[in-house]
Amino acid sequence: MAYGTNPEERYSYGEVSDADRRDFLKALGVIAGGGIAGATLRDLRAEVSSGAADGLAEMGEAVRAGLTGTLDAALLNEELAGLEESFELLPELESMGIPEEGASAYQELTTAAWGINEHLTEVGFFASAEENLPAFEPGHIEETTRQLLHIDALPATLSEVGFAEQEQTALVVNIVNSREQLSWWMKTPDYPPADAVDDGVVHEYVAPLHQRAAEGSLLWIDGLDYYLWQREPLVTSEMIDRGLWDAKSMLGGYYLLGSAARDLAAGDIADDQLTTLTTASTAIMIIGQEFLIDDVIRITDDKRAARNPAPN
Repeated sequence: MAYGTNPEERYSYGEVSDADRRDFLKALGVIAGGGIAGATLRDLRAEVSSGAADGLAEMGEAVRAGLTGTLDAALLNEELAGLEESFELLPELESMGIPEEGASAYQELTTAAWGINEHLTEVGFFASAEENLPAFEPGHIEETTRQLLHIDALPATLSEVGFAEQEQTALVVNIVNSREQLSWWMKTPDYPPADAVDDGVVHEYVAPLHQRAAEGSLLWIDGLDYYLWQREPLVTSEMIDRGLWDAKSMLGGYYLLGSAARDLAAGDIADDQLTTLTTASTAIMIIGQEFLIDDVIRITDDKRAARNPAPN
């Protein structure tokens, strides 16, 4: 892969180690000396320059101009308020452990996000984002992450939905340190057509990149009620804990995306920040679902719960 190997060794589950921070800073061209940046976004911001944002502004302007409908600020505000309430349910899911048969606890987390998703699809937001933003190329990941650290409101926005300082840092550090996963996701037109290769796609049936990431994250969360119940004998408490972090990350990414769309509707977001937040939020959702698969969905023998001894 273009981005290296063993990305799981550089993924932070809400806590960022010194090694994680060093890898993150090194990827952005910052060589840590004897000391190293602290664990907050403000600490990393002091280490990482913002760089030029002119290209990002042009992209954001193009995304704005490419909308085919009108964003509804009131609707987005209402759904974002509902999404905020979803984060309040996460401690209950941790206490619950395995859902009961027929439960919908995980599905309830995504109700408001699906409302946002439907609206963004209707107004052509996802289509415009794919048309006017690059896929996850190294330069674009680096440039948008630099800008993300310099968005003043980012820590407060994440705090609103319960991300502690270390967790906020983990979301941003994971974008760069887990970038191998991002490289696997391409714009829809870049996939080979079905009539050219055996594993090609029919482009008209494949959603735009950012929409695939958003809807994929919500679908994975929705499926956890049944999946965990069905595999209860195999599931460990560590799987639950890691899966909840992955789900929280995906919801956090969606909250950033929805907030950017709301601010766009109100005319309260700069074009470079629109590009940055659309890219970063999508990256967070992609990374969350990629790791959810490894953390919870694919249960290997070395990770599964211990087998109960057969009765005498």
